[in-house]
Amino acid sequence: MALIDKASLLFVPSVVAEGKVFNILPSGNRAPDSTDQNSGYDQTRADFDFDRGSNAAATRIGSDGLLKKYRENLALHSNSFDNWTNYLTNETSGQADKDGGTNAWLLEKTAAGASIYRTPSPSGVATFSVYLKSGTLNWVRLDYTGGGSKGYFDLKNGVLGSVVGGPIDTKIENVGGGWYRCSITTTSTGSGVGIVPAESDGSVSGTSGNILIQNAQLESGLVATEYLESTSVTGKAGVLVDLPRINFDANGENGALLLEPSRQQLLQYSEYFDGWTGNGASITTNSTTSPEGVQNASTITGVSGNNRIYLLETTTSGTTYTLSFYAKKGTSSTIGLDFINVSSGTTFNFDTKSWGTNAAWDLFDYEELDNGWFRLYGVIDSNTTSAGIGIYVESGETAYIFGAQLEAGSYPSSYIPNHGESGGVTRAADSCTTDDLQTLNVFNGSQGAVLFEGVKNGETIFSNFVVTANSNTNKSLLVDNSSGTIRLRVWNASSGQDATISTSSVDDGTFKYLIKWNAGSLAVYFNGSSVGTDTITAYSYTNVNLKEGTFSNNYIKQFTLFDEVPTDAECVTLTTL
Repeated sequence: MALIDKASLLFVPSVVAEGKVFNILPSGNRAPDSTDQNSGYDQTRADFDFDRGSNAAATRIGSDGLLKKYRENLALHSNSFDNWTNYLTNETSGQADKDGGTNAWLLEKTAAGASIYRTPSPSGVATFSVYLKSGTLNWVRLDYTGGGSKGYFDLKNGVLGSVVGGPIDTKIENVGGGWYRCSITTTSTGSGVGIVPAESDGSVSGTSGNILIQNAQLESGLVATEYLESTSVTGKAGVLVDLPRINFDANGENGALLLEPSRQQLLQYSEYFDGWTGNGASITTNSTTSPEGVQNASTITGVSGNNRIYLLETTTSGTTYTLSFYAKKGTSSTIGLDFINVSSGTTFNFDTKSWGTNAAWDLFDYEELDNGWFRLYGVIDSNTTSAGIGIYVESGETAYIFGAQLEAGSYPSSYIPNHGESGGVTRAADSCTTDDLQTLNVFNGSQGAVLFEGVKNGETIFSNFVVTANSNTNKSLLVDNSSGTIRLRVWNASSGQDATISTSSVDDGTFKYLIKWNAGSLAVYFNGSSVGTDTITAYSYTNVNLKEGTFSNNYIKQFTLFDEVPTDAECVTLTTL
């Protein structure tokens, strides 16, 4: 019999639902079906409840190696245009649509300046998009009503027309059958979005005519993403509120549950670099495909002098900060980070994948993705209350940039998008817990073992899981990190620390850690070897809490619980990589 068959609980994060991560063991059904066909099966489950508050600022890396975000269609009734505000128009449903169905609408104007609009209140960088086809009219105008940004689109020839009010970007994409997806991106804080049938580029003065419309979307960010249906509530997808984050590596492999502490993205514009101040460098927005897999990365070009862009942000003197951003080579082999009054920053050479030197940084490093992108980061202790955050390239050269982040902390956490919130965007902390395992009959708390498989990646290391007695974290087996090692602490709040057993320094990559206990004895195994033993106060442990760490991220590949004590040989086998 395989050792894993002796497990009473096996948690290998792969199947998730909102607020829940499912176990492989116990293997009983989650609920009987309506015909009671499952009533003969064990209904016991020990799935983990997941929580990240009401925050939607988290991201993850998907199995395709691409960055995944939270997405939301803020335009209510996105394909029910009779629920939009009508101004001198008629809307008729049941028209032939772009997909071969009948979900399109005929939008007909009855007087000059006719339009339909909705009144969500976009703020910061936002993109409004809609699928459109010419009817008796060949032009359309998309508006941010009250904000002044407008763009004209030629639905006969599939080309862009003129713009009003300086939008960030306008796009027209041919989706076949005479249909186009048209979009306009702006920082306008208008009162809503509108669709205006037009006679020609710049003219809406005609009194009649029609176009076909389908599937409108308003979303935060620089580009139109895959359409989300909305009704009387917004459409949502991606990294949803309280959705456990299964994070993969850059190759789309080694999926693990990502648990992180709360962090605040301090930069007001993390992707819209035209919102930064130019100081000898220029920006071309939406010029290439980003680590997200859509065309929302920018080109930075060194022009003269300092060859940089920067943002001024409020910082706290004496606080440690990490600045990070994604970069990809253009013509330049060097790109750099600036923080505070660093005159030349720290350079990263794309050709040699090595850093230059600058004593101002406490730490600088990079993570290489599988698609030519790097995530560069630098750690520094602030000595000012007003920091200049900068990115620069060589004069006359170009590079691609995306996803800048400034956060208080000594290592980079996962990317938090900010499209214009001046006070920053906060990602709430992750937590993952089980119910009383003794009640579920999968845990003999007076004896047993827990096997944990995690990932250390650079400065990140598994930092905190707790096996607790009677739902009381004051009596617990606590695993965390200390100076590059992993340590087990047996904790009793009334008497202090009963025992501490530590590993040697932990290298990057996967590691396995096993703790077994029986009455007052304790033993720890790490990567196929015994680490140490101790005598402790005996507790009856009942609950498991997998949580973010105070000092680092968690990448959980497997958590296994045994209700019997494995032999020493079995412990070595279970922890061997």
